[in-house]
Amino acid sequence: MAAARTLWFSMLVGLLCWNCPLAGTQQEGGPSATPETLFCQNCSQLTLKVEFSTKVVEHEYIVVFNGYFTAQARSRFISSALQGSHALAWRILPRDNPASDYPSDFEVVQIRQAPLKDLLTLQEHPYIKRVTPQRKVFRSLKFTQSTDVLATPCNDTRWTQKWQSSRPLRRTSLSLGSGFWHATGRHSSRRLLRAIPRHVAQILQADVLWQMGHTGLGVKVAVFDTGLSEKHPHFKNVKERTNWTNEKTLDDGLGHGTFVAGVIASMRECQGFAPDSELHIFRVFTNNQVSYTSWFLDAFNYAILKKIDVLNLSIGGPDFMDHPFVDKVWELTANRVIMVSAIGNDGPLYGTLNNPADQMDVIGVGGIDFEDNIARFSSRGMTTWELPGGYGRVKPDIVTYGSGVRGSGMKEGCRSLSGTSVASPVVAGAVTLLPYLPQNGDHIDVAVSYSPVLWPWAGYLAVSISVAKKAASWEGIAQGHVMVTVASPAQNDSKSGGELTSTVKLPVKVKVVPTPPRSKRVLWDQYHNLRYPPGYFPRDNLRMKNDPLDWNGDHIHTNFRDMYQHLRSNGYFVEVLGAPITCFDASQYGTLLMVDSEEEYFPEEIAKLRRDIDNGLSLIIFGDWYNTSVMRKVKFYDENTRQWWMPDTGGANVPALNDLISVWGMAFSDGLYEGDFTLADHDMYYASGCSIARFPEDGTIIAKTLKDQGLEVLKQETAVVDNIPILGLYQTPSEGGGRIALYGDSNCIDDSHRQKDCFWLLDALLQFTAYSMTPASLSHSQSRALPPSVSERPLPERLEGNHLYRYSKVLEAHLGDPKPRPLPACPHLSWAKPQPVNETAPSNLWKHQKLLSVDMDKVALPNIRVYRPQVRPLSPGESGAWDIPGGIMPGRYNQDVGQTIPVFAFLGAMVVLAFFVVQLTKAKSKPKRRKPRVKRPLFLQQLQQQPHTGKTPSV
Repeated sequence: MAAARTLWFSMLVGLLCWNCPLAGTQQEGGPSATPETLFCQNCSQLTLKVEFSTKVVEHEYIVVFNGYFTAQARSRFISSALQGSHALAWRILPRDNPASDYPSDFEVVQIRQAPLKDLLTLQEHPYIKRVTPQRKVFRSLKFTQSTDVLATPCNDTRWTQKWQSSRPLRRTSLSLGSGFWHATGRHSSRRLLRAIPRHVAQILQADVLWQMGHTGLGVKVAVFDTGLSEKHPHFKNVKERTNWTNEKTLDDGLGHGTFVAGVIASMRECQGFAPDSELHIFRVFTNNQVSYTSWFLDAFNYAILKKIDVLNLSIGGPDFMDHPFVDKVWELTANRVIMVSAIGNDGPLYGTLNNPADQMDVIGVGGIDFEDNIARFSSRGMTTWELPGGYGRVKPDIVTYGSGVRGSGMKEGCRSLSGTSVASPVVAGAVTLLPYLPQNGDHIDVAVSYSPVLWPWAGYLAVSISVAKKAASWEGIAQGHVMVTVASPAQNDSKSGGELTSTVKLPVKVKVVPTPPRSKRVLWDQYHNLRYPPGYFPRDNLRMKNDPLDWNGDHIHTNFRDMYQHLRSNGYFVEVLGAPITCFDASQYGTLLMVDSEEEYFPEEIAKLRRDIDNGLSLIIFGDWYNTSVMRKVKFYDENTRQWWMPDTGGANVPALNDLISVWGMAFSDGLYEGDFTLADHDMYYASGCSIARFPEDGTIIAKTLKDQGLEVLKQETAVVDNIPILGLYQTPSEGGGRIALYGDSNCIDDSHRQKDCFWLLDALLQFTAYSMTPASLSHSQSRALPPSVSERPLPERLEGNHLYRYSKVLEAHLGDPKPRPLPACPHLSWAKPQPVNETAPSNLWKHQKLLSVDMDKVALPNIRVYRPQVRPLSPGESGAWDIPGGIMPGRYNQDVGQTIPVFAFLGAMVVLAFFVVQLTKAKSKPKRRKPRVKRPLFLQQLQQQPHTGKTPSV
């Protein structure tokens, strides 16, 4: 028996040693002598203590200028300031970093034996703002033994790769990769898994925003820490890694910077908040945890230059009087950089806030555990800047989970850390998702025009909406509201005596689409359309005698609505020009569409249109009839004004159009035609249109046989005319020039009196103008004719004595030859400054959850008197697990055992039910016992034996 016990004890000791590394040896394949491998040398709880300290670097000074200057200019300023001083052997220290190629606002100067008065002389230079000593920053990570009875024995980093040992046949990892991790016969030091944990991003319901498509895309996030490995598998969008230290590496030698970046933007395993954000890694600490103030200043300047959106700074110290550093933080936030910084790990003492987190313009982050209790290590306010005159401010600004937070390991895998430097990237990651508000109001620009005085009766309020430049490729719904305040003087019988004010919120909601290609953008010229009232502008179809006035507005949302809907359904985007041609950027549009224009043109418009077409803009013109004789014929007597009304122009202002296109040798005639014809297998109707009188010889003309309607109006005679040119296509000769298309009638696209639509023709013309492709339907037309030669018939002239100047926006108000007014200034909208609305999110967006700080390696609670775990701060590299001491764990203290009670109850009920079923089955299977027969009396037996006589006895 003694030998057997000795053998069993030897085997047990061997198994224990099998899973522990030999003293003084390292595991192969693992990192050597780093905190991550030393955290778990002894199975005890380690608590991280981050400390910062600074000291003045002897003979080195930071000279801050009052502006950004080149290196040569900065050197001249310092030389000029020190000229004639007693400073000996001074020199400007070189700074080899990415910011050295750009202007800077400071220099680091080394001055040997500099008297104080010489430093004051240096500061008196007009371009020098301040001279302060250079400071050396030390950050130390101290790991102390925890006395908490809840401590977990082994908070090592849980790597996903398999560790190899020098000892053969040794098992690899204790992770879930083992096929027998759940076996009950494992060694007692193996830990029980309580539950699969959720990452902090999921606990804060960032996954709700991910499902909505908001993952931080386009947001620039800067991480100021210890760097990041180039090929780390957790990150897919590292835009830039920069080194600001004196070490020649960009990689992370400690793992702290990798962990912080992982909490913000890891895309796998321990997923971060914003996996699609643009990471900008700033390595500002060496592997020895040393930094300098000048390194931070250069890195901050570079962050401003790169237009960083969110900056995480998981450092801090008590010195808020470090002027260069504090001033640069102010400059950062003034340049729209959101800085998030850890409040410090000096709790629970009050008044232990760290800088820069204690500044008003920096988001200071404190830590809580997963029971929503303030972490003991978290520093807390108030601020001491304001003392003694002020009272201080409440800090930190926000608290979040900072205990047992999972993040990326230095090379791969995940690990858990605790501290406010862990809580800071949690907030930074959440802030990265904030631009993705469901309202998207920042994607539009809104301008408001209104009547400054609503007197005597009423006024107007006009809202103009445009897509912001940054949203040129964005698509979605943008909404917000316009707040209007109306102030009125008090009424005479008012008791208050003050003015009356009313505030109204007008909701705004628009759909935004990405900027379409130039070929799909059509600009509708509305500025040169005139209508009734105020003047007499005749109808476009002279057959419609019951509707003599052109009063529908000629707009894409009135009588050209069907045309607009057709273009939209074919993928075109139509915009309306309500200003002169000089007021739009032609490079943004493919085609300018002029339909039924009655207005004159400024000379500047004619010149600009020629330049625009030479640079690629195309032009489509739908004309209409114009004949001075017919205009006099269609006058009518107005009973209201008791005057004869004569039109001041025809269906279109053909003389003005001819002035516009004459530079290309084109012109319309004053002929007036109508009739049915077929073009490209389409039935067409020409309703009171004009013909083309001039066209370049190298252009394409299509002619048809039509009726002379002008002759019918004037003389009531009918005549048919052959080869009337109605359609012309022309490619301008300049390289990259646009194309021009002319058609003599607009009634086929006008809803007012349309008989047969020609939307197909408009599609063909847009195909020609946008892509320089003559449509097959027109190129193979049998009605093609030679370009018309110069006709002996003169071009149409303006009606003598017309009063168009009364209604024109172009002509001066005088009789005689038309004279243009001065070109008006283009309208410029004053965009309103948006104000984000700070409204509480819906209550169903995030629901409060009570979750323990558990991890993949965390186990059940030990047998202790405390019923609820007191989560304490963990150290870098710790997994945050709790150990199970030897002995039996009572079920009422252990969550896992408690969870098995329903299982035992169910099994017990099943056993009882099975027992009754078996008993019932046995009862049914037994044979039935026969009842014993009752013996009859002897005299009855004797009677039965006597012979029956058939007679009934009688008394």
